[in-house]
Amino acid sequence: MITHYFKVASRNLAKNKIFSFINILGLAVGMGVFLLIFQYVYFESSYDRFHSNAENIYRLTVTSKRGGDLNSSAYSGFALGPSGKEMIPEIEQFVRIQPQIERMVVSNKQDNLHFQENRSWYVDSNFLQLFDFPLIYGDLRSALITKNNIVITEEIAQKYFGNNNCLGKELQVNEGLLVGNFTVAGVLKELPSNSHLQFDILLPMGFLLENEKTYTESNGWEWANFVTYVSIDKNGDPEIVAKKFDQVFATHIGDILEEEKVTLEAGLQPLVDIHLKSEFAGDIAANNGDSQHITFFSIIAIVILLMAWANYINLSTVQALGRAKEIGVKKIIGADRKQLIGQFLMESFLVNFLAAVFSIGIAYLLLPILNKILGQKLSLDVITNLKFLGGFALVIVVGTLLSGLYSAFILSGHKPLNILKSNTIKQRGGLSLRKGLIIFQFFISMLLISGTYLIYRQVLFMKNQDLVLDIEKILVLDGPSRILEKDRLAQESKFQVFKEQVSKHLTISEVSGSSSIPGRGSSATLDMWALDAPDEMGLKQSSSIIFIDDDFFDTYDFELLSGEDFRERGKWIPNDVIINEAAVRAFGLQDPANAIGKRLAADYGSVDTITVSAVVKDFHWSSLKDSYTPYVFVHNQFYNSYYSLKIDISDIQGSMDHIQAAYNSAFPEDPFNYYFLDEDFNRQYQADIQFANLFSAFSILAIIIACLGLFALVSVTAILRAKEVSIRKVLGASVGKLMLLLVREYIFLLGVSAVLAVPAVIWGGKAWLENYAYRVETVAKKHPCKSSPIFRFFLLCFPVFLLKNQSNSLEKTLFESFPMPFMLCLLVWTQLSPETCTGCRLLLPSDSGYAFL
Repeated sequence: MITHYFKVASRNLAKNKIFSFINILGLAVGMGVFLLIFQYVYFESSYDRFHSNAENIYRLTVTSKRGGDLNSSAYSGFALGPSGKEMIPEIEQFVRIQPQIERMVVSNKQDNLHFQENRSWYVDSNFLQLFDFPLIYGDLRSALITKNNIVITEEIAQKYFGNNNCLGKELQVNEGLLVGNFTVAGVLKELPSNSHLQFDILLPMGFLLENEKTYTESNGWEWANFVTYVSIDKNGDPEIVAKKFDQVFATHIGDILEEEKVTLEAGLQPLVDIHLKSEFAGDIAANNGDSQHITFFSIIAIVILLMAWANYINLSTVQALGRAKEIGVKKIIGADRKQLIGQFLMESFLVNFLAAVFSIGIAYLLLPILNKILGQKLSLDVITNLKFLGGFALVIVVGTLLSGLYSAFILSGHKPLNILKSNTIKQRGGLSLRKGLIIFQFFISMLLISGTYLIYRQVLFMKNQDLVLDIEKILVLDGPSRILEKDRLAQESKFQVFKEQVSKHLTISEVSGSSSIPGRGSSATLDMWALDAPDEMGLKQSSSIIFIDDDFFDTYDFELLSGEDFRERGKWIPNDVIINEAAVRAFGLQDPANAIGKRLAADYGSVDTITVSAVVKDFHWSSLKDSYTPYVFVHNQFYNSYYSLKIDISDIQGSMDHIQAAYNSAFPEDPFNYYFLDEDFNRQYQADIQFANLFSAFSILAIIIACLGLFALVSVTAILRAKEVSIRKVLGASVGKLMLLLVREYIFLLGVSAVLAVPAVIWGGKAWLENYAYRVETVAKKHPCKSSPIFRFFLLCFPVFLLKNQSNSLEKTLFESFPMPFMLCLLVWTQLSPETCTGCRLLLPSDSGYAFL
């Protein structure tokens, strides 16, 4: 019997080649996209799970509370890990990581190679025992024990030595005043891309703590710039362990916390949650994901699959209406309902199975596009996972039942005599289901189109927003590092020589040095408060510190609201600072004019007093996701990590040659690295652009599926109503009226979809935009009918249906002469912005031919 079902199903598919192709293609695209999204979700969810003890490893987080202010961080002092292990028995191991603070230059003296490295970490000696990063060469247990050992990745080994086996060879490391010669004791395999820990060089923690003056004179609690991981006993409760850190804090710094009126709470963040659930400032984690995005794309995958099944249900149901004679004859000759249901289910299974096979090929074809968007090297390894294969088989079975059972039960339930008499099948409740599925497809398509439109508007808004400071035509050079090992004081004089030399070129108008640049965060964050405020402790605020020279404000065109900047004053007065408006508000200084001369206290470990000499207008130093925060600019050329040059790009090659020659002359032992600031600044939006590209790509595929189904559905409907159309044509019906007869049902369903979609778009868009401090206005706030693709399509198409019986002249103008081009014009116009359409000319049919509007 199954063989017979298979033969009949195959013949029916072969008989209706076009519609079978559309059914299989629609389902294959839907399943392929589902498979692709599932691979992406699987990859994002697999971060750090390759470590053998991943389920028992946690990252220590610290939340400080002062009054009503909360500040959570993944950073802590270097004493927290050892103190926790000493006092909490559940902790088995701890590992501390400190990312390099200053710019690092690594040199192979023997081959005269030196490069700047930005992914170097100081780690405890058991780092490679807690985390499973396998070595190509070297021993895991001893590689980092000696304080002058170094572990590098395979890529770094190739970069400095030309081969992997470089054990025993030397590298010199220069990080500001921290200088040392290290012996290569290990070479790591390429790091897994699904690890939140991404580094190139590992250095011993012992070397840092013994040679960095900041830490040799510290008790381990003042400087919170270490990331600490702990592994706990498998029977330990993370919440209980985290609570025990209260006693650790009380024992070691309880008096200080009480004096400062601060409470600290420790937290244990599971290692496997770090990638998707971290929102800490300056997080060490590389390429953090977003659990909301994962949930969102998972929903899109399911919706796309449902749309593909809805297409098949609609098309198979309508197609079956033309199979009345076949079903009637089979019933007359003895086929019972179970056999007919079996036949339809076999057809459904065959379509779903073929679609599933082709979907794997489609997923492979689309995978390079996904990799390009993500910047990853994903492979469809998920299809080798037995759990996934079982789930995919379940998808085929569910698809077979969803898309086959309805048609099977409806069509097999009619009496054969009635079927043969009328040569057709009355639809009963099928019409309502079909309309519901069409509304569902229109609704989802509108959500996706509107979502894509909103996301791109927000990204463009952030990229084009006025930052107040000028980052156009700013060339940034990485400041020197090697010179610091010899004489840090020489940096300032060397910079002045470089500055004078480079300013001789006509294309360079400004040159300045600073400890940080827009988009790269601050140099330090300190607790500060106004000494002249009514309640100084109540106004204690965390403030970002930037060290600058005299020309910084002119280079970036800051807007001065009150006071004088360092260049205007002609001299630098010690302890004078410049702040922004956000700092004026935070410190309770009333307004920019009133802030001049006010004293601020800065907590460097000991309290220091500084004076406000000027106030600048608020600016966007970082992404527009963040609101304005207090910034304090301190005059100090000792920390010039970046050199900013305002240049005229008319002679870019000549400018670059001159700049490089001046840099190499002043700093011959440092590598010359440069980039344009606007490009560097916009990299902050890479994750948003990536999300927008993914969303739009999946939206396009979903809309293609919907269009395929709609095309097939309209085509089958037209075929089934061929006799009715012929009779109407003979009786004098015009082409326009016949066209309206066929499309008005879909226009009505489109209108219903729009009514449902609009509030969903407004609510969803508003909720998504809450993640941004500065955001584009939602469509509903201003001119919904002017701005929204949904509203424009609805307002143009739906009234035509409503006016059908009232305005024959309108109907004639729009439809009779040339209906399809007009509808296409309307469709294209709905996707254009109002600004784009201004001045456009629309070709419309008229009595004399065509006229431009």
